[in-house]
Amino acid sequence: MALDKLDLKILYELVQNSRLSSRELSRRLGVSVGTIELRRKRLEDLGIIKSYTLELDLEKLGYIFPVMIDIKVKGGFLREVESILSKYDNVLSVYDVTGEYDITVLAWFRTRSELDQFIKEVQKIEYVDKTHTRLILNIVAESKKIGFLRLLFNAF
Repeated sequence: MALDKLDLKILYELVQNSRLSSRELSRRLGVSVGTIELRRKRLEDLGIIKSYTLELDLEKLGYIFPVMIDIKVKGGFLREVESILSKYDNVLSVYDVTGEYDITVLAWFRTRSELDQFIKEVQKIEYVDKTHTRLILNIVAESKKIGFLRLLFNAF
């Protein structure tokens, strides 16, 4: 699965704006529309491009309480707890982690009451031993997608 500079340029442009048409990509990168379409299809087939999505400003939608919740799970039931957690609408990410805790969850809430209710529900999950919740005060940098592409790009 060797990527060349053109593949990385296509990825770079699409990470910034996944709505770009093949015609616009062709214009920006100075190659034919057919080449762009073939490359994009190849990147999709390889699973490098998994989906085309949009980025929402959750605070503007009323979600003003972003939190990271660390969860300690009783032995052997990690996957079961992760499966339960991943079904909550407020949960954006569920991570296996090392250290004192087994799982870290990123979730957003509209009110302190919603957050409080969620934490109490999580603590009632059968195999959850303990939780540690951290309110995120400021998001300094969130998406590293473009940074990773720059890193790859510099490798060429």
